[in-house]
Amino acid sequence: MPKVRFGRGLLLLLLMAGCSSSPVSSADAGGVADPTLYIFVTHECPIANRYAPEIGRIAEEHLDLVGPTVVVYADANALANDCATHFEQYYLASDSTEDKAHDASVTMVHDAEHEWVKRFDARAVPTAVIACGKNVLYHGRIDDRNPRLGARRVQAGQQDLREALAALRAGTLTPTRTRVVGCSIDRTAG
Repeated sequence: MPKVRFGRGLLLLLLMAGCSSSPVSSADAGGVADPTLYIFVTHECPIANRYAPEIGRIAEEHLDLVGPTVVVYADANALANDCATHFEQYYLASDSTEDKAHDASVTMVHDAEHEWVKRFDARAVPTAVIACGKNVLYHGRIDDRNPRLGARRVQAGQQDLREALAALRAGTLTPTRTRVVGCSIDRTAG
């Protein structure tokens, strides 16, 4: 059976605790709500699939800041088992002891009812969202490797998500939104 973890991110969303919309750092959260990183994906999107290794690296590097990254499967019509299998293949490392830290840095949820898609206005995958309770601090692309559909750069010139996380760590992140280029989310489902 695939390992599926539902960590702090799910609890925070369910509690719907609020925090300030001014620049925020993890120290400013004051125990009300810690920032959480959500990444919206679908199991059939090749663009999102190519980002899986980068998402894993970001999750590991920022575990202390945002807790486990929540990979949100936005395929309303997909089977939960298919999402769990995809998550295990793309986001979980092998069972070696050195990979345990990686496994703890990501968790997943299947958003079959599109509650999270609607809450965070996700329209394409991969969409990254940094939220602190109800407040969205960052909503957008991971980087600029896909400037438009059908075009792909070998290396990113702009690391939008990493820059937002660095600003969050420094306490200077203000709400930011960037355009996501990827596979559309079928918002009629769910």
